[in-house]
Amino acid sequence: MVFQLLETFQKKNKICDLKLCTVIMENKEFPWILLIPRVANVKQMNQLTLDDQLQLMKEINLCSNIMEELFECNRLNVAAIGNKTPQLHVHIVCRTEKDSLWPETIWGQQMTTLSLEEAEERALKIRKKFEENATLIL
Repeated sequence: MVFQLLETFQKKNKICDLKLCTVIMENKEFPWILLIPRVANVKQMNQLTLDDQLQLMKEINLCSNIMEELFECNRLNVAAIGNKTPQLHVHIVCRTEKDSLWPETIWGQQMTTLSLEEAEERALKIRKKFEENATLIL
C-alpha cells in the first residue's frame, strides 16, 4: 500500500518534508504544526517500526525546538490523538498564558481561524526557519 495524506491534511499549508514526516501547519490562532509520518496505514505510534519510532521522536524534538524559537511559548503541547482523523499525526502547539483558551486544552474547543494572509505569513516564517535548519532535517 502506498502512503497518501488524508484529504483533510492536503488542504493545509505544507511546511516541508523531513526524513520521516511531512510537516503541515494548522491554520488556527495558536502557532501549531502537525507531523505526519509518511508510512501507509499507520494509526498508532506503536505500529511504526522501532527505527521509525526513534526517527519520529527526533523529528518531534527538532520541530518543538523550532516552534519554541519562533513563537512565544509558556507551554508546548505535543500530542497524538487521532480520534477524528485516524492517520497518525502529532500536534505541536505553542501555548501562552495570554492565549484565549489558557489554561484549558485546545482539543474540541472553538478557536479563531487565521485569515489566508495571516496563515501564509505564518507558514512562510515557519518554512524559513526549517530551511535555516536544513542540515538538521536530513
